[in-house]
Amino acid sequence: MGFLRTYWSHLWRTLVAGMLVWVPLIITVWLTWLFVSKFVFGIDLMIGYLVEHVVTWGKDKPNLAWLDSVRYIRGSGILVVVALFLTTGLLTRHFIGRRIIAIGERIVHVIPLVNRVYRAVQQIRDVFIGRQGAVFQKVCLIEYPREDMIAVAFVTSSEQGIVQDAVGKELVAVFVPTTPNPTSGYLVYLPPSEVTELDITVEEAMKLIVSGGAYIPGKDVPPEGKEEGTPRAVPTSAG
Repeated sequence: MGFLRTYWSHLWRTLVAGMLVWVPLIITVWLTWLFVSKFVFGIDLMIGYLVEHVVTWGKDKPNLAWLDSVRYIRGSGILVVVALFLTTGLLTRHFIGRRIIAIGERIVHVIPLVNRVYRAVQQIRDVFIGRQGAVFQKVCLIEYPREDMIAVAFVTSSEQGIVQDAVGKELVAVFVPTTPNPTSGYLVYLPPSEVTELDITVEEAMKLIVSGGAYIPGKDVPPEGKEEGTPRAVPTSAG
């Protein structure tokens, strides 16, 4: 029995070691394929569908009879989208182009329902672009969901706005991610004095969260003056 337990333990560790190699690769390939199949192929199919309808519509028009010779080549829709993005990018870098785009946006803003969706997407875009994508500004520790229970979180904004005005306090916005899926979580507002900043990168914090605490930031290269595996913690500020 002792031999079987030893053999099983060795077999299990070997299996886990193999999984740790393949699982990230499988997930990466799956997410890439999902993006390509849903977004890239979807755009290509949509453009092909549009071209076919334009050709069908133009068959009965004497001046557009030449459209009957047009044949859509699968994959060319991606080139059309890339060309569209490049053209739009060139226009936005010039005053006349920016004026044309602004007029188009004003037209979208007066269309019911569509304007709500467009404004929401614009706000999300502005958050990422305005901060160069750094939505998670700092890694921090907070007491959550109760006292003496510590959670790893991210400071997302120190700006004072409607929430702070409503309660009459200086608060910072903190996102508390869930494990092992850090893309979901909870938004909480806390006084700066209750937020302790960790001197580690967002990437290291993500590894810590996804691993459920198994990954220890700074273990390989311990911070100066600290024991190995111990991240430095300093109070954050709302500035």
